[in-house]
Amino acid sequence: MTDARYRWVIVAYTLVIQAVCIGVLIYSFALFAVPWLDIFAVPRAEVMLTISVTQVVAGLTSPSIGKLMDRYPLRRFVLTGVVLLAAGLLLASFAQALWQIQLVYATLFPVSLTLMSTLASQTLVTRWFVDKRGMAIGISATGTNIGGIVFPLLVASWLVAMGWRETMLWLALVAVLLVGPLTWLVLRREPPARPVVSGGAEVVERHWNTVEILRSPMFWIPSVCLVVLNLAFGALQFNLGAFGRDVGFAGGDIASLIALNAICMILGKFSFGAIGDKVDHRLLYWIAAAFMGLAMVVLQGEPSARQLIAGVVLVGLSGGGMLPMFGLMYGSRFGVGSFARVMGFAMLAMTVGALGPMVAGWAYDITGSYDLAFQSFLALIVPAAVLMFWLPAEPVMRLDRAGQTV
Repeated sequence: MTDARYRWVIVAYTLVIQAVCIGVLIYSFALFAVPWLDIFAVPRAEVMLTISVTQVVAGLTSPSIGKLMDRYPLRRFVLTGVVLLAAGLLLASFAQALWQIQLVYATLFPVSLTLMSTLASQTLVTRWFVDKRGMAIGISATGTNIGGIVFPLLVASWLVAMGWRETMLWLALVAVLLVGPLTWLVLRREPPARPVVSGGAEVVERHWNTVEILRSPMFWIPSVCLVVLNLAFGALQFNLGAFGRDVGFAGGDIASLIALNAICMILGKFSFGAIGDKVDHRLLYWIAAAFMGLAMVVLQGEPSARQLIAGVVLVGLSGGGMLPMFGLMYGSRFGVGSFARVMGFAMLAMTVGALGPMVAGWAYDITGSYDLAFQSFLALIVPAAVLMFWLPAEPVMRLDRAGQTV
């Protein structure tokens, strides 16, 4: 099979690994949080701290792992990630106190998340694609939401039938069986050394060191602006189980809400990825910011079931656009050779977004509603949208086979 065709096999593969990792660790968390609140009798902020710590530690490990991913084959990273995921689920299933679960979510799960989800997938796709990169990243990123549809529905039924401990054991088995053999088979083939675009032009690009990356507005403007959206996104996503119960949804209905969020994210990723190759990247951000800001307004007060559904749809569409924007904004400005390192630092910056779930949980514990948190996020979205005006244009140089700039 030619490279031009095999690269779409790579995209399909990234769908699977992201579906498993994100579906288990991120989307299913809201369902596990409900029995933990009851069994361990702890405040919501303390349960939300669990997933916030995961995101922070994942961000802290991302720069070093990203640097290594630019040097070594990705297969060994993904295989290590699935082993850590399975081991963490096994250990967590025996927990007798919330702090024991938090320990697993602070150690094994964050490293697994870094090794086998967004960072690895977007690095793979960026290495294999130059033309149609936005479309490929958009398709690849839907893997997280496929996991967000399949695993919450699966977990919701297993929680009723078996309880949360046995559910974690079955999730560990599913993860190993789905990711292990597929990774071994698909990633035996390396990407082309110098990606080729339509018409035979090859890409020649500079390599960026750490200081250059961190000093460049091409890095910190998208990072700051996307962090703001991630704060608001995480606040609803991880509190959705408890929020849904407050509004009157039962367990199965909450799983359907999570699945609806995932479906809307798929629509957002396809849409943003498809148009991302053709339009100003700032426009993508402004659309996503508008959706997120409107969601923060809709969810104010004592939202009805319909308002919560509307908020979930808007947050899903906005959140869905974030992952394609990462790949497009950084890939087109820093190139393939430095992409994993840049994304690693971006993931570190995104750890600020990990405060979103905890801030929302704290606001509820103090005031009895999420209004204070949502109002705070709305106040940050407006200046972030203004800052995006200063995003620099794409500087990556392309040369044809004769060495002429194209």
